[in-house]
Parts: sequence; C-alpha cells; structure tokens
Amino acid sequence: MNHQEFQLHTRRVDELIGRVSALADSEARTAALELVQAIMDLHGATISRVLELLEDGGDSGRDWLAQLASDPMICGILALYGIHPVPLEERVQQAVQKLVPPLRKSGLSLQVLGITDGIVRLDLKKEALGLQYSPEKVKATIEQAIREAAPEVVEIVIEGLTSGFVPIAMIQPAIKEGKTYEESAA
Repeated sequence: MNHQEFQLHTRRVDELIGRVSALADSEARTAALELVQAIMDLHGATISRVLELLEDGGDSGRDWLAQLASDPMICGILALYGIHPVPLEERVQQAVQKLVPPLRKSGLSLQVLGITDGIVRLDLKKEALGLQYSPEKVKATIEQAIREAAPEVVEIVIEGLTSGFVPIAMIQPAIKEGKTYEESAA
C-alpha cells in the first residue's frame, strides 16, 4: 500500500465513523461505536506488544523499531494509538534537522520555539541577503516534513515566514524636510 492508498483508506474510515455516528437508532450507533473502540483497543495492545518485543530484541530489534517508527504510514498508526516510541518533541526536532541543509541553500534557518498542546511553533529566519525563496513552497516543505514525522500535530505556526508582499495601505508617503511627498510635489 502506498501513501496515497493509505490516505484513501483513512478517509474511508473517517467517513464510515461519521455515518455510524449519525445513525438514528441509538442502540445500533452505540453498539457500532463500541465495536470500533474494541477493535482499536485490541489493535493498540497488539501493536504495543510488537514494540515491546522489538525493544527487547537487542540492537537488531531496536534497529527494526527505529525503521518502523520512521515510516510515514506506520508512524501515523503508532501516533494514533499513542504508542510511538520516539517522543513528539524529538520527532519534530529530527524533521527540522533534516530541513536544515535545503533551507540553508535558500539562506534560511529554522528553529523549534516550542510544542504545546499539539501546536508546533517554529522560527524561520532569513540568514543571507539577496537569496530568493518561495514562502509558499518553504511553508509546504516544512509542514510536510513535520506531518510525516509527527502526524498527531494539530497546527504548525511558522514565525518569520513572509511573502515579501507589502500591502499598498502599509506604504506611507515620504517626508522631506517636514513636508509630505504630496505637499512637496505641488
């Protein structure tokens, strides 16, 4: 299953949960939702046990665990069950570190300011003058890297990301020797 197929399956599950939640028959709705929860509990416990066995499996087990935990699809499932072996903060830091070289080529640096209640705050700084970059592309690249590493993140706030566009209302007339530009042009 590739990433796109995985996304289609997760959307389908969300759609079906929505349909079950909207059932008029409260007894059927309750039973269906309890069934989904019981299946999730069973899967979560089983996956958690697999992680324990890998952790106890020496270096090769821990290598497998690291490889599984870094896979975008598996990472998402581990985060869903709240059993990802790498803390959220560490995964976000690792994603940011992977972005350092490509951002540096655009004269940019990125730093994690903090993570609170699933909201990741980042600081993007332009370190070199004259280098151009697309704010939209940089934003998309940063968000994709973080969401792959930490799909449970609720929001990503990037401070310092500007488009370079200055709204015309923000431009003030020049003042020369106590006169405004309009007055001196007359």
